[in-house]
Amino acid sequence: MNYDRDPKYLHPYLANRLQPITDAIQAKLEPGITCKLISAHRTPGDQFELYKKGRTFKNGSWVRSKQHGSIVTNIDGISKKSMHNHLPCLAFDIGLFKDGKYLGSHTDYKKIAEGKTFNLKWGGDWAGLVDQPHLEMHAGLYFKSNLEKDSGYIWQLYLQKAGTYKGVLDGLFGPASLKALKEATGEDQRNLKAWDKLYAKYGLLVV
Repeated sequence: MNYDRDPKYLHPYLANRLQPITDAIQAKLEPGITCKLISAHRTPGDQFELYKKGRTFKNGSWVRSKQHGSIVTNIDGISKKSMHNHLPCLAFDIGLFKDGKYLGSHTDYKKIAEGKTFNLKWGGDWAGLVDQPHLEMHAGLYFKSNLEKDSGYIWQLYLQKAGTYKGVLDGLFGPASLKALKEATGEDQRNLKAWDKLYAKYGLLVV
């Protein structure tokens, strides 16, 4: 993978704020500890590989197995999407480092909660599987409780810049949006190739 740590795949709302967010977290950390982006976009296939960690396939389903280590996530990317699985990506993870070495665990991971001051949700607040490195957008930033529309809206903005989409910026990625995508990128679906072409030409959107 060469996209999972690349901030260009983040939703522009996150990408435009990434540096201030990491700066704010860094200011709270112990001397000698640094932070940086370690995970952004994941395909559903990537997500499923993470889901299998700590589990084994038994009697037609993936079940917890202590022999296979700790569970990493409860979202499989197939029956349910992670916020990381959207494109653009709606979440990212921050890692802590000391002397260039990644710290898998450290009390300073709780400082990543500083991201909440940027109107983000922090995985350390979760009641179930706590995920302290994780920060994500609130659902429905532009369209009430509709992440798919939020994502579609960003694509429509790019296609509007490309001059191929002249419809309403409603986040509904239907036939008109798909036709505009094909004309602008040569791709039939919203994938990494299409995103790369639009990003290369128009750069990071300010939203």
